[in-house]
Amino acid sequence: MTFVKFLKEKRLELGLSQNKFSKLINITQSYFNSIERGEVKNPPSEEILEKIAEGLNLSKQDKNYLFYLAAIERTPKLIINMMDDLKTKLNSKENNRISNSENFSSSSIPLFERISAGPGAFGNEDIEDYIMLPGINNNNNDIFAVNVVGDSMEPTIKDNSIIICKKNIEIKNGEIGAFFIDDQAYVKRLKITQNYIALISDNPNYTPIYIGPGENFHAVGKVIKVLSDI
Repeated sequence: MTFVKFLKEKRLELGLSQNKFSKLINITQSYFNSIERGEVKNPPSEEILEKIAEGLNLSKQDKNYLFYLAAIERTPKLIINMMDDLKTKLNSKENNRISNSENFSSSSIPLFERISAGPGAFGNEDIEDYIMLPGINNNNNDIFAVNVVGDSMEPTIKDNSIIICKKNIEIKNGEIGAFFIDDQAYVKRLKITQNYIALISDNPNYTPIYIGPGENFHAVGKVIKVLSDI
């Protein structure tokens, strides 16, 4: 949209001729005709623009746009080209940022503060950080990571390791998972028999944790990967 085109469209919307409009804003018809045809050497002054905006009954937004278009008319072509180039570069950077953000959100894995491989504790459930692993996609947000504290699962899971868990997947007998008993969290190996269900440590120094009747026990996720020494 150019200044001339915008001015003419707004005048015609009011059903005013050039002659009537120039009289309305108290400037000569010949000068207004030159403005609307884009034939004046210098774009209208701010005082004339104010008169034009008032005569056209412009909203605040349209008035600002009118002044913007007039300012563009005053701007040398070289500067306009430089501004267009800068705008293109900024848009490109913004598109790349959005793209990277989308890739990050689809591949990133939330890392929680701690889960115990000992007496059973889940520290702060707020997300501590995000990690990304080759070959693991988290599009469904069903994968999470937790720092492991304790040696009850050694040598399989060392103290200070990070476990990668997947939610909404069956944890079979003998597999390792993250579990809750009431408000306590554990990373253990699940053992199911005809007589009992228990959470077993790989470290023989720890006794099994038996799941009693009526206890609020549920699996949080199955351990699918262990990251040690990182």
